Amino acid sequence: MVSSCGGRVSAALQGVERIIIGGKPCIASSRPYQVALVKDGHIHCGGSLVDKKWVLTAAHCNKDLGSVRVHLGDYNLKTNEGTEQIRGVKNIIMHPGYNSHLKDNDFMLLELDEPAELNSNVSTISLATQCLAPGTKCTVSGWGTVTTPEKTFPDELQCADIYSVSKDSCKERYRGSITENMLCAGVEEGGRDACQGDSGGPLVCEGMLHGVISWGTDVCAQRGYPGVYANVCKAVQWVRDTIRDRPT
Repeated sequence: MVSSCGGRVSAALQGVERIIIGGKPCIASSRPYQVALVKDGHIHCGGSLVDKKWVLTAAHCNKDLGSVRVHLGDYNLKTNEGTEQIRGVKNIIMHPGYNSHLKDNDFMLLELDEPAELNSNVSTISLATQCLAPGTKCTVSGWGTVTTPEKTFPDELQCADIYSVSKDSCKERYRGSITENMLCAGVEEGGRDACQGDSGGPLVCEGMLHGVISWGTDVCAQRGYPGVYANVCKAVQWVRDTIRDRPT
């Protein structure tokens, strides 16, 4: 049910934000690191809280962030559950190697205007330092569209279980478009994927953040076409250095 944000045109490729396809509502408070970037009352992108003052999301989500509100501890975007913390964006830092055409190094850090108050509903997630082996079970989550190609946006956070795909297999499907800074994940039969609106959100495997939802096919969750994620193990040092070097 999850499909990557910023998908690509045709069964090949071109930048469309993604939602979760083929998933179901997450258990409330089960994803305390999940962030919603909300603009004018609607989901703009997802993200992950990686430090009490920093969110990791996708670089291609960098449009019109001035009016975006960062929702932490949220589950249903249409109701006030009393667990939410709302923050603004103080600073935007793009990965220096980001290529908007290829969506290579599709990473962006957002510094919050006030630190998060960590509790059972809002907490950070650890970054993967080792890259993922093929066939590993992962979970993708977000408030992106749950139907494709038409768009239907859910109120509640959605989750879907998918599996990491070998680099060689993914390169076969997306010829010339997969770099070492990308990770592919899905299910062979299709039907589960991130989709428009999910971009920037987390791919979590074995309790660690391994991927940032990046791109995929325009029609999400197609058989044989896994979603493509920015590969966190390739950017972990940049994330750590950026956070360490910024004055608090």
